[in-house]
Amino acid sequence: MSFKVSRVTETIAPVIEPVGLHEMKVHVRAQDTNDHDTILGVMIKAARQFVEKQYQLSLVQRTYRADLWDFFSIICLPLPPLSSITQIQYFTNDSPQVLTTLDAVAYRHDLGNSRIYRDTTVTIPTVAYRHDAVQITFVAGYEPTTDSPQNLAGNVPEAIKSAIKLQAADLFENRETNTQLRMQELPTTKMLLAPYREY
Repeated sequence: MSFKVSRVTETIAPVIEPVGLHEMKVHVRAQDTNDHDTILGVMIKAARQFVEKQYQLSLVQRTYRADLWDFFSIICLPLPPLSSITQIQYFTNDSPQVLTTLDAVAYRHDLGNSRIYRDTTVTIPTVAYRHDAVQITFVAGYEPTTDSPQNLAGNVPEAIKSAIKLQAADLFENRETNTQLRMQELPTTKMLLAPYREY
């Protein structure tokens, strides 16, 4: 049986953005002034969050916890790309308030397809009846580069970075037009991000 996780909580927020401030300032031709640094930083984050929400992606690495009612033979984790599984824990009927860590030999993960496969030959105790009976801690997002401290998000595809810059620039240019302005997906942004949409 396959089950797709529906409840996910971000436990460790990202420490970087996929687009740097200097890169954004060049894009909007504001590299000669620091007057807009704060607002540009906010708009980079807003554009990244918009893209992640629209396309169900995790663009920069952070840690999540997925809660499930039970163990399943195949678990599809959301918000790709999946980087690693930190641990899998569960509550049993015998100890409904004490988390037990699942031995790594009881499952294998497929990072490319964001899936976890349980070894059905390994006996797993019956879990307690609760919404978070099984808890999977995992890291998702494009891995940061280590060779260039100025470009930690270098592994984020250029098409995605370009889309974020377009969305952030649109917010920046229209920031005073209407205080109720809702972010709309630009046609070029949609085209750039189409190959990355998860279905």
